[in-house]
Amino acid sequence: MSATEQTAKLSANDLKEYHLLVLNHTLSRILSTKLAERTFAQIIDGLPTRDDVGYFPTYSVEIRDNTASSPEAMGAARGLQRQFFTYTTLVDAKLTQSYQNALPGSREFYMRLLEMLVVVCHDIAGLVYVNTQPGLRREGQTPEQRLAALEGRPTDFMHEAYYDLQQYSNGVADVVGYWAEYHLFGGVVLFDREESGTDRKRAFLHPVGSFRIFEITESQIQQFIEYAQQLAETQDLQPPFPLHAEKYTYRVDPFDAMSLNIYRDKYERIMPKERPARCVQRLADVPELQDAIVQINRNDSSQ
Repeated sequence: MSATEQTAKLSANDLKEYHLLVLNHTLSRILSTKLAERTFAQIIDGLPTRDDVGYFPTYSVEIRDNTASSPEAMGAARGLQRQFFTYTTLVDAKLTQSYQNALPGSREFYMRLLEMLVVVCHDIAGLVYVNTQPGLRREGQTPEQRLAALEGRPTDFMHEAYYDLQQYSNGVADVVGYWAEYHLFGGVVLFDREESGTDRKRAFLHPVGSFRIFEITESQIQQFIEYAQQLAETQDLQPPFPLHAEKYTYRVDPFDAMSLNIYRDKYERIMPKERPARCVQRLADVPELQDAIVQINRNDSSQ
């Protein structure tokens, strides 16, 4: 099912008081970080920086030479941080209702809160993109010049695995939303939906660079829960994002994820018929092999 077939939406502002308060507290802290400032400044510029581009392995000459966002975009991003709640987004009704139904303080409550945060941040990034096109760095370029600079890509803000814009209700804006997720959270946030298609008992991140999808560990989930709980008393806490794969966490090849019911939405990726060949095996994805190489090197040095 494509996103365009999903029509039931609700405003996050329709949530009950406590659920809305927790969502707003955690969302505002995520969006007021330096990381969010840098992420949204690039969208406002219409051009990612060389170090933050987000897809692999090639990018344009423009991006190669773009080492930092413009001061104007950084200033505009700081201004946006004071206005983010004017970007009222409509969230999938089932997701909103499931968050609303979750018992405050329960693990289920915080897992559903995590998904709400991700979806709202995704949508806000898409809205900022739409409202600031073609971007400060693109001003003065003709549509033909901008198209040529993309070299066939739908946008420069792209996670390498999430670009099937014909599937997305917001088209390119959703591609940008997945890119923003990678920067804000450490990857596109997925869940083990199990057979029901709605579960959220385990969360995963899909990073860039052809790395495997990795599970967010229980200790990382607990860190997020404690962070959200403490925000009611301390506003100066920094969010525990972006997350990185713990060494021995469970990993999944992206090709297998859908068949294992690990996704956020069924329409997010179109799977190839054949398993893509992996020319390189990344040691970070196979910690046991990494340990073996370290041990071999240690043995060699002792001899």
